[in-house]
Amino acid sequence: MHTRVWDLPLRIWHWLFAMGVGTCLVTGLSGDIGWMQWHQRSGLMIIGLVVFRVGWGIWGGRYARFRHYRVSTTAIRDHFLRRLDPQVHTPPGVALAVVLFSLVILQASAGLFATDDIFNEGPLRRYVTDAFAGTATWLHHRVHWIISGFIVTHLSAQLVYGLWFRDSLWLSMVTGYKSVDALPIHDDFRRAALTAIVSILVVSVLVAAG
Repeated sequence: MHTRVWDLPLRIWHWLFAMGVGTCLVTGLSGDIGWMQWHQRSGLMIIGLVVFRVGWGIWGGRYARFRHYRVSTTAIRDHFLRRLDPQVHTPPGVALAVVLFSLVILQASAGLFATDDIFNEGPLRRYVTDAFAGTATWLHHRVHWIISGFIVTHLSAQLVYGLWFRDSLWLSMVTGYKSVDALPIHDDFRRAALTAIVSILVVSVLVAAG
C-alpha cells in the first residue's frame, strides 16, 4: 500500500538541508575568500533550516513530529532481522537522522563563533573570548569530518535499501509516498509559512548581530 507520509514542507526542507550541508562541507575546505562567503551564507541557511525543523518537529505533519522519532537497540536489531512490519520511520533511519541532525546543530553553532584569525569569522565571534572562539573553531574543523562520515553512511544505506530491499528511500522523499500501512497526511501550508517566517527572523537577527 502506497501511503502519503511525507508532507511537502518537510520534503522541501529535506532537499534544502541536504543542499546547504553539502555546500558547507565543500566550501569549508577552501581557503578562498569568495568560497568562504558562500560557506557562511549556506551556514546561515542551515541555521534557518534547523529552526524550521525544530518547529516542524513540534507542530508539523504527523510523521515529521519528534514524538515519532523513537528508537531502541532492540528495534534496530529486529529491523535488520526482518521481524518488523514496514514502518514510516525505520529504527536505523531514526538513529542516523537524530545523530546527524545533532551534529549539524553542533557544527552550525560552533561556526557562529569560529574564526581563522585573518579574514573569516562567524557573526557572533566578537561577542566571545578568544579562548571560546578557539574552542568553537577546533570543534568546527573536527565535526566537519564526522558529519562527512555519517553522510557517507547515509548515502550507502540509501543504495543498499534501494538495491537489496527494493525500498527507494530517496524517491519517497521526492514523491511523499511510501509502501507502508499508515494514516495519510495532508499539507498545512499556513503552519509551514509561519514556521518559515520565524526561521527567517532568527537568521536576520544573526546577520544584524554580525
